[in-house]
Amino acid sequence: MKIYRREVGMLATNCYIAVNEETKEGVIVDPGADCEAIMDLAKHAGVDKVVGILLTHGHSDHIGALNEVRKATGAPVFVSKGDEDCLTKADVNLSFFVGRSIECAPAENLVEDGQILHLAGMDFEVLATPGHTKGGVCYYNKEDKYIFVGDTVFCESIGRTDLPGGSYKEILQSIKNKILVLDDGIALLPGHGPQTSVGWERRRNPFLQ
Repeated sequence: MKIYRREVGMLATNCYIAVNEETKEGVIVDPGADCEAIMDLAKHAGVDKVVGILLTHGHSDHIGALNEVRKATGAPVFVSKGDEDCLTKADVNLSFFVGRSIECAPAENLVEDGQILHLAGMDFEVLATPGHTKGGVCYYNKEDKYIFVGDTVFCESIGRTDLPGGSYKEILQSIKNKILVLDDGIALLPGHGPQTSVGWERRRNPFLQ
């Protein structure tokens, strides 16, 4: 398995593609903007078929290219029930952040805490991590030791909690109860900024001390 990343959109959102190099199938995480760049990345990664689009949460800077990527791939969308309205309502997904109204069709799949998604020969465990949004989730691949953490935690920081649905108390509980309980060596792939790890954040993140 291999993971590819590209920054997209005016807020430099990390869009990821997890690739099963044996089957040439892939999963796209958070198509925030620029469908053409995302599809070029998929081609560069050797993906013949995208079998799923995973959303860590529903803010506009993470779903800005969802309509186009969905059309280009035909892949089903996965989001939590808590954030499902973000796809269909521009005011809920805070479209003003990206300067245009974003409205998408409902997701084909609503995920919940502890659910295991079997996609492209890879397993992703859903970790419910509210705090940045009420329905924020992370996707944990135990075999390859990485988590797509969205805007829950960043390198030496955490997601903002001053937006509708945010909660400082909840985001700290989410990180401590769902992420810091895992092994230090597990990679954290955030929605913005550089990759980090459980161990690094345990020792260096000032919000978690």
